[in-house]
Order: sequence, then C-alpha cells, then structure tokens
Amino acid sequence: MTGLIWLVSYPRSGNTWTRLALWTLKHEEPADLDRLGNFARMAINRWMIDAMLECDSGLLTADEIETLRPDLHAMMAASSPGKIVKVHDAWRRTRQGRPVHEAAATQAALYLIRDPRDVAVSWARFRGRSIDWAIDYLADADTAIGNNSYSIHTQVAQHLGSWSSNVTSWIDDSGLNPLVVRYEDLLADTHHWMRAIATHLDWHPSDAVIEMAVDATRFDRLSAQEQKSGFSERPRSAGSFFRSGKAQGWRGVLSAEQAARIERDHGETMQRFGYL
Repeated sequence: MTGLIWLVSYPRSGNTWTRLALWTLKHEEPADLDRLGNFARMAINRWMIDAMLECDSGLLTADEIETLRPDLHAMMAASSPGKIVKVHDAWRRTRQGRPVHEAAATQAALYLIRDPRDVAVSWARFRGRSIDWAIDYLADADTAIGNNSYSIHTQVAQHLGSWSSNVTSWIDDSGLNPLVVRYEDLLADTHHWMRAIATHLDWHPSDAVIEMAVDATRFDRLSAQEQKSGFSERPRSAGSFFRSGKAQGWRGVLSAEQAARIERDHGETMQRFGYL
C-alpha cells in the first residue's frame, strides 16, 4: 500500500458525513462526532505544515506554500501510506506546472458530487451569508478559502474554483481515476455505495460493519449528538453542522430566478451528472 487517499468534494457535499462512515469501516466501531478527531482531516493545517517544514509557514508567500504542497503530500504518503485526506481544492498545478495532488502520492481518489442547488443553500447557511452570495461564490472561477492576504489563517489557501470546474478538474483532468459518488445516491442507498467505496479502496468490511456505518451516520443521530455535545468542526457562522441532509432540499428555498441562475452557470455539468 502506497500513497494517500484523496476524499474530494466541493464544500457542503457530504465530505464530513463520508469521513464518519469511513471511520466506522476502518475501525469496525460506530463513529460519533467526538471520536472523529484528526481522521481524514485536510492537509492544509498550518501547524501540520509548519511541523513538516520545520519553519513558520506564515513567513512564506501563498505561491511558495503551493509550490511546496506536492512535496508535503509526498512526505505524508511516505510516512502514512493509505492515509485518507479530505480535499476541497480543485485539481490544479503549481506555477511550475507540477500537480498539487500528484499521481505519485496517490493511492486512490473519491469524488463526492452534490446538486449545486442544494450546495448553494447549505453553503449560505454554513457561512451565515445570503443565498445570492452563495450562488455567486459557486460561479466564481477564482474562489479560494483562506486566501486573505491581510491575515494568516490557521489553514493555507484552498483554491476551489467554480463548482463546475472543481468537479471536472478532478474527474477529467487529474488522471487519478476517482470513484465518482453522487451525494444523492449515497443518501438513497448508503449500504450499496459504502460497499462500492470500500471496494475502490481495497477494503473488505463485512455487511454487518457496513450496516454499522449506515446507522452511525443517520442525520437525525448526528444532529442530535451535535445539539447535545457540539462539534469542533462547526464554524461560529453556522447554526449547526448537520441539518436534515436531505436531497432536493433546495425546493421551497430557492426562488425560480435563483435556481435558474445556478442551472445557467452549471447546466452542462449538472446535465452530465443527472441533475437536469
């Protein structure tokens, strides 16, 4: 076993939910929010980067950090082969032309895709912003998280790109052959898709363990636990991390004009993956 496992998605597309399911498959125990810890976390936390570089990354420019990221991933792959890493970045190359997420550092990749109309609603709530702001965000090809040049974030910048370019960069351009999983399909038949994901990762959980993962990741259970004990990954801008999680929740929330804007911005990709 060599390389890292990239668990990739645009934000609010089921990534953390899938991390919890994978935790259960890996440990053969029911996951809960308190036990998730650093399992399948992002590789963009400054404390981790600082430790690997043995220097203060706050002294480096954003370009310098991105130039180093492929080597940081290679170091992680060498020290922790088979480690799952959460990713929101679009697949892209550094200014020197080197892929940030290289095949040499990759064992496998999963790409979770969700209807962008639901993503827009969830992203607006998560960030405490308007729906129109979220729609513009999803359409912006230069969108990045943590790229404020006036302050140093606890994480280095993640370059998301637009929703459409994020999807196609990994599926069409990366050459990493990700298993593409629609959030809606995962929600409708979690057992089937957990089995498919496990097979893609060359994991061999029993049916009982998969059922354990299905039960452990019920949204009503996760929401109740979050309300009772909190969740360290919930930002202050969000009322809650886990809501209903249902598909097509955008209906009754988006206006006809807002839905049409998203369909106009992302129609080709939406049609390709069965959303139109």
